[in-house]
Amino acid sequence: MVEAKYMFDIWEMRFFLSLVADISPSDADEKVYRIWYRDIKKNFELRTNQSYSLLRDAANRLFDKSLVIGYIHEGVEREKKHRLIIGVDYIADTENNKKRDLSSQEYIDVRIDPEIRPYLLDFRKRFDPTKDRYTSYELSNVIHLQTYGVRIYELLKQYERVGHRTIEISKLKEYFNIIDEYPRFSNFFHMVIKRSINDINEKTDIDVPIEEIQKIKKGRKVYALKFPIYSKKNKENSSLREENARQVDINDEEESIILEPETTTADLLFNEFEAVIIKSFGVTPSTFIKLLSTGKYSKEDIEQAISITRRAKYNQDITKSVAGFFLKALKDGYTDEKEEAKKKKAAAKELNAKIETEKNQAINDRIREIVTENPTVTNQAIQKIKENVLLSNTLKEIENTLGRALDIDDYRQNKQLRNLVKRNIIESEKDKFTDIFEKYKR
Repeated sequence: MVEAKYMFDIWEMRFFLSLVADISPSDADEKVYRIWYRDIKKNFELRTNQSYSLLRDAANRLFDKSLVIGYIHEGVEREKKHRLIIGVDYIADTENNKKRDLSSQEYIDVRIDPEIRPYLLDFRKRFDPTKDRYTSYELSNVIHLQTYGVRIYELLKQYERVGHRTIEISKLKEYFNIIDEYPRFSNFFHMVIKRSINDINEKTDIDVPIEEIQKIKKGRKVYALKFPIYSKKNKENSSLREENARQVDINDEEESIILEPETTTADLLFNEFEAVIIKSFGVTPSTFIKLLSTGKYSKEDIEQAISITRRAKYNQDITKSVAGFFLKALKDGYTDEKEEAKKKKAAAKELNAKIETEKNQAINDRIREIVTENPTVTNQAIQKIKENVLLSNTLKEIENTLGRALDIDDYRQNKQLRNLVKRNIIESEKDKFTDIFEKYKR
């Protein structure tokens, strides 16, 4: 089951883990499992304003999803597709129900496929570690992990007693159902592996030091990762760590290499908006990075979709998934009065800045013409500055800083002095600037 091919979004994973936690070996095949919304909120420490509809939608999606489990039969690798859930019972999404307080009935009843049940029990059953691998963990270890993090945690927890596990990149992508995503290893490592491992190290009972992960190559291509796995309960056992570091369970000619992930525009946008879009709105990391990888959406597009989604949440205009609303808002360019007003204000500000730049350029060009015709104009402007009593202290401060008297080049290079010269030229030659001021006044 741990190595099956499937990928759930965050709410599907919460539902799935809650279901697994409720299964017992003594259960009858036809047993109906009741998943309470209040328990989901408590166990996963969710905010109280989350909606029951998120859980209902997750159950419905799981009803339509299948899991592919591989096995060996007479030496041949085979795969079998299973449906996880074969029955779902939930509160109907009707206008009449929306007007009522149904908190006492906010649960979902499900039945599971009898054929998949033994695999689900493997999540809770302890095997003899000398004969078989097992995966057994408390729900508390994964409640704060995103979907990739949960899957990677399970894969590594399975080998905790061994102390390390080597997994091919292609296998990892198969497990996660993302075979065609992240074609570049650096993006896959940065977006999927590194983020998940950081969360695992911070929030679970195992430790997987990032710096000790070996990137194994065949030729020039990284084809596998070797993960060190340390139990936090036995972290003081440094000899085990040293022994694991020496072990290599691959051919001698294969070696590990270090590849630094290349930062792309998509990476930067992902980092900037991850907290809101993934952790707050519930969009899956793979969905978000896939959108960013298209290059269609700018920072401004994303910010607009976030603002629209936040206002829709506040006004209770989102009837289904917040994640779904955000994705549609981004793809379809949703807008509203506040966004249009913001755009109008930004456009006006940009236009004013453009006009001011053009005006200053026109004034500079005119000053250049005047000075070319009559070079003494500059000297006259500088003389006025020197004679201005109010500016005497300013000039002295500049001279003290320079350690010498000011020359004409200082009036060109010092921005403050240059602006004073320009102002005096404009005042002394007013009639030659009338057309410019009239044009930009309009």
